[in-house]
Amino acid sequence: MKIAPLPENETERINELKKYNILDTEPEEIFDSMVQLATYICQTPIAAISLIDEHRQWFKAIVGIDASETPRDVAFCAHAILQDEPMVIPDALLDERFFDNPLVTSGPEIRYYAGIPLVTPGGLHLGTLCVIDTVARELPKEQLDAVKTLADSVMAHLDLRLSHKEIRKYVDELQLSATIFESATENIAVTDKNNCFITVNPSFVETTGYTLAEVVGKNPSLLRSGKQDQEFYEKMWNALNSVGYWEGELWNKRKNGDIYAEWLSIKVIFNEDGSTRMYLAIFSDVTEKKQADELIWKQANYDLLTNLPNRRLFSDRLEHEIKIAHRTNGSLALLFIDLDLFKQVNDTLGHEAGDLLLIKAAKRINESVRESDTVARMGGDEFTAILPQIESPEDANQVVATIIEKMAQPFDLNGHIVTISASVGLAFYPKDATNSKELLQNADKAMYVAKRKGRFASYQEKDNTPDTLK
Repeated sequence: MKIAPLPENETERINELKKYNILDTEPEEIFDSMVQLATYICQTPIAAISLIDEHRQWFKAIVGIDASETPRDVAFCAHAILQDEPMVIPDALLDERFFDNPLVTSGPEIRYYAGIPLVTPGGLHLGTLCVIDTVARELPKEQLDAVKTLADSVMAHLDLRLSHKEIRKYVDELQLSATIFESATENIAVTDKNNCFITVNPSFVETTGYTLAEVVGKNPSLLRSGKQDQEFYEKMWNALNSVGYWEGELWNKRKNGDIYAEWLSIKVIFNEDGSTRMYLAIFSDVTEKKQADELIWKQANYDLLTNLPNRRLFSDRLEHEIKIAHRTNGSLALLFIDLDLFKQVNDTLGHEAGDLLLIKAAKRINESVRESDTVARMGGDEFTAILPQIESPEDANQVVATIIEKMAQPFDLNGHIVTISASVGLAFYPKDATNSKELLQNADKAMYVAKRKGRFASYQEKDNTPDTLK
């Protein structure tokens, strides 16, 4: 007995067979009728719709014997699915493939077999429609052609049922997609190949203020806030045209004129020929998140009372300016400023007056420097000022003189007129220090010298001792 080899496309064939979902299923009247009709046409005692899976021959319908399956290695149909034409065995006892087959020597004692392959539209063989007799015989061509027609009918019914299943699945998916589209919390918009609105979901309407009727046929540019330049949109379209996808953050404008931030993802939907069919855009309104992030960042980097950079942001900016100065062989000046007599004002007039004094002092220091300079509050009544790209010590001295002059002018603290002064220490990069830590320490030392000897001192690196400037 010869065992049929596996078809070259066996894995693909098995996957296709499983897709039809007909293995191990209940009997069906239509298939039972087909095998009964086959026995009537061919005048054979046995007929079956036989399906071949990994290990067996399974009967979707059978008449003439009581069986549900047989091992694949003895199945006549395992040989029949290897060829495109019907496999006809006039006398199995004379065929070396089957003469010692158990189905021939015992059991149904098959002598005659004619199997018509059940072929899918893709050319894969699922099994056969076969007629069987227990005596050797011939089958007239007309009868064999009729069985071929029946086999075609079996596949036509299976394909129609599969099509209905696929259509039902497609409809279900469309209904699910529609439900998701309508109920999604994300904002969804679909535009055509010319980037004009086709449809938008309710979340889009709620976020932008525009109804579907107001946007259909229009370009999404009606949402533009003007915060992004033309280069931004050119890069976006370059990405869409090259890779079919873009995502990023941008600012748009609602119908009422409010500006909002969104995180936007755009995907190109292509036709089968590769041309653009439509664009799918999904975005989230991230305005509140950005505002919260900015507030957190500001609280972490700015002094809440004076709105000046705090020690943390001051350190970052000083490091940054030192790197620039090093790269350009430039210099910078660092001022350390302490308010004299602040404690007396705070103790005498109270913390509210002390806070107001700090706010006004910070404003005066800021007014004394350039826009490119950084003024920071280090804590208490101590301030610093970074003066990058300073060309000469005299330029820094002029800034210090302006600060001292402004601090000496009276402050009106809710009707209380007070007069204070400021002590200022000055250090230069790279003359007095080559790193931020030492530069700050030296400016601080110079400030304490100023407190003892006058109102302004500079740190002199040549003898490593502060020297009060006159």
